[in-house]
Amino acid sequence: MCGIAGILASKPASLSMIGPMTRAQAHRGPDGEGFAFIGPDGHAHISTQADHAHPSQIALGHRRLAILDTSDAGLQPMASADGDHVICYNGEVYNYIELRDELSALGHIFRTGTDTEVVLAAYREWNVDAFARFNGMWALAIWDRCRQVLVLSRDRFGVKPLHVAHENGALLFSSEIKGLLAAGARRTLNRARAADFLRWGIVNHTHETFYDSINAFPPGHYAVIRPSEPHTVTPVAFWQPPSEAKLASRQISSHEAEAEFRRLFDSSVSLRLRSDVPVGACLSGGLDSSSIVCHASRLLPSGHRLATFTSASDNPAFDERTWSDLVNEQCQAEPHTVIPTADGFSNDFDALLQTQDEPFPSASIYAQYLLMRSAHEAHIPVLLDGQGADEALCGYRKYIVYSLMEAYQNANWLNLLAGLGWWVAQGDKGLLNLSEGVRYLPAFLRGGQADPMARMVAPRFKEEWDASQPASKLTTYRSSERQIDDILRFSVPPLLRYEDRNSMAWSIESRVPFLDYRLVEFLLELPTSLKINRSQTKALMRRALRGDVPDKILDRRDKMGFVTPQHSWMQGPLKDRFRHAFLSDTFSIGELISGTKASDLLSAEGYWAGVSMNAAFRIFTLNRWVQLNSVTL
Repeated sequence: MCGIAGILASKPASLSMIGPMTRAQAHRGPDGEGFAFIGPDGHAHISTQADHAHPSQIALGHRRLAILDTSDAGLQPMASADGDHVICYNGEVYNYIELRDELSALGHIFRTGTDTEVVLAAYREWNVDAFARFNGMWALAIWDRCRQVLVLSRDRFGVKPLHVAHENGALLFSSEIKGLLAAGARRTLNRARAADFLRWGIVNHTHETFYDSINAFPPGHYAVIRPSEPHTVTPVAFWQPPSEAKLASRQISSHEAEAEFRRLFDSSVSLRLRSDVPVGACLSGGLDSSSIVCHASRLLPSGHRLATFTSASDNPAFDERTWSDLVNEQCQAEPHTVIPTADGFSNDFDALLQTQDEPFPSASIYAQYLLMRSAHEAHIPVLLDGQGADEALCGYRKYIVYSLMEAYQNANWLNLLAGLGWWVAQGDKGLLNLSEGVRYLPAFLRGGQADPMARMVAPRFKEEWDASQPASKLTTYRSSERQIDDILRFSVPPLLRYEDRNSMAWSIESRVPFLDYRLVEFLLELPTSLKINRSQTKALMRRALRGDVPDKILDRRDKMGFVTPQHSWMQGPLKDRFRHAFLSDTFSIGELISGTKASDLLSAEGYWAGVSMNAAFRIFTLNRWVQLNSVTL
């Protein structure tokens, strides 16, 4: 995994700005730096220096994190033997061994043990059709001298980031936003996205960013760009979720579904253990990370212990060591533990905010940040993590409601009554805590104390505020369609942003087995009843992994993950810092929100107090982000 940057100019020029763009992402790749400059004739000059004497039309920059073939043979940008193609690539294509064997049979010769060389050869053989053959995560640029085009591509779910901007007639692209800012991208606030964030706490649900001039390149797409037309970037989909006709329609028995899930999950974890450096795993004590750790431990060579990384707390309400210890003991893993504190969060807040590139709605990602730092200190460059499982397997509490509403819409009264009965008897009663899911509530329940910021919106921000919508526009409660909404818009994209930036801040490659596209497609095609059964989420996985994962983990009904005691911090040791920020003369978003009224949120009490605390956190975060990045409102 690495960091990439690029410039496509409308006419030949000195493109030395590629140096600052690349070095702004040095944390993504401590093991090497390289550049490629493509002149008007299409020939590429590859160098370790960002200064190139001759005018170029394209410049590519790369920072390397060496995972496969850690020798200098894997340095990038990498050119084909004949020089006709140059690749600048971030990510891992896990099925590179199978692809290399197939390409070798077709006459391709390989000089390295990297997946990068395989990706480049696959493009030479199959052109853009190659992307649909990849199983992995990637963001890449390929210069094709034969066709005189620059090709961009990003993996199906956007595990790896790619951002684009247009400045002074040139196309700029970069793994992280900070690379584009280093090239002079405009720092103007996208007020519509700011409204979505402040009002509902949603981020990364569109291809727009918090910067008006910067967009994310869409996952599951590629674009073929001609140097003469740098402003014409037209993404083309190479992957789509299963068609409506296939959603939740596979005819399969419970036993067959369990066997197929296990096969695909085993394959996914096995592929993601391919590495020439040590691999570890995040472990929360929940079902998803525990399943990964149990399977990865079983697949490791004899005598190898898997390093695990767990976030704990001195507050029992936020501590999951009881659960993670069960897994570590069964798997004979090598545990590492971090304990987030209010003082640590306060000290690390600015660094965390700059790491993330954009605001975030909760302090929970700080626990993940510390886990990645711990892995870096333990010299474990690759970590497996459980992102995507809740969305692919109907793991959130809301899916219990969706399954009941789906049964109601389909007039399936037996399923509806059975589901309600099981939920009353032994279901997760966290569903009754309406304050944890305000944006999912009907409009008539979202007023008053459930909408504490309504009275503090500045008049000049009212139009964007009123236009902001809370969540999905779907009118059906069909679980598979709600899953796609979460996978492609509302849930997975922000989780992957947090995961990527937190891991790469510490030069860690994070891999997510539950987002293997084969597994996701299979699960989307299954009937809801196989995923939600007796008002229990992830029913399929719980049955399929019985005997591999401790029963106490499989039978858990509560849900936590990597969390922090955010509200108690805000009402205790962090309260003065938050209040000072809101009342200070340097409060920077007064054009959007009243700082004086925002300070009142910190004194909220009662049932909806958590909603006020969350709102205060978002205001504090956006304000500080604007200050740190000199953003114009």
